[in-house]
Amino acid sequence: MFKRKKCKNCGERIEGDYRFCPYCGFSLKERHQKEYENDFGLLGRNDFSSEEFMLPRGFNTLINSLFKNLNSLNKLGDFSSEKDLEFEDDKKKGIRKKGGIGISIYSSGNKPPEIKVTSFGNIPKFKDKEKQIKEITENKEINFPKIDPKKFLGLPKKEPETAIRRLSDKIIYEIRLPGVKSMKDISIVQLENSIEIKAKAKDHIFYKIISLDLPIREYNFSKEKLVLELEIAE
Repeated sequence: MFKRKKCKNCGERIEGDYRFCPYCGFSLKERHQKEYENDFGLLGRNDFSSEEFMLPRGFNTLINSLFKNLNSLNKLGDFSSEKDLEFEDDKKKGIRKKGGIGISIYSSGNKPPEIKVTSFGNIPKFKDKEKQIKEITENKEINFPKIDPKKFLGLPKKEPETAIRRLSDKIIYEIRLPGVKSMKDISIVQLENSIEIKAKAKDHIFYKIISLDLPIREYNFSKEKLVLELEIAE
């Protein structure tokens, strides 16, 4: 028999060897809690795992909220999409509500996962959650700056000075580009397994390859410094 334990986040008692709370999604392992709760410094040897895949920003928070809503309907026990669910307020009114929500996640390699959400029944909260999740998981492409390759011809290359910071949900690259005036002089290309950066100064170009297969969340250029935020698993 598995020892019963209590979730530190929602207070529910849990039977079984779960890594995450089946009611609210909170990590039950001390090691995993520390990984998610703490920010990290410079890149370390255990920064990446081949089994990780990246979910859209805010997705985990919304899923946790969904599980809390499910838990407020009834004590779930073994949750199934076929199980009838009722709101306590509707019970008092004699109104029976049935429904469920299904989430399918497909992943290939290190590419962003494809997420499909469907709901059924007559529970408004499920419809609302379906809409919110779809809005978050829409694949919104970022337009990266590009310049005419001819501008780089004949100019010597230099490796730019770079600072790297890792936080719990992103990696930040700060690339110094002295002599570069604006984004019009910068090219950012997301390759299959890396990111290529080119920037034109007066008499040379800065050239850098970031050997990470991670999507770019945001970028900006100010005071001769290019900042890239790369998405990692939440």
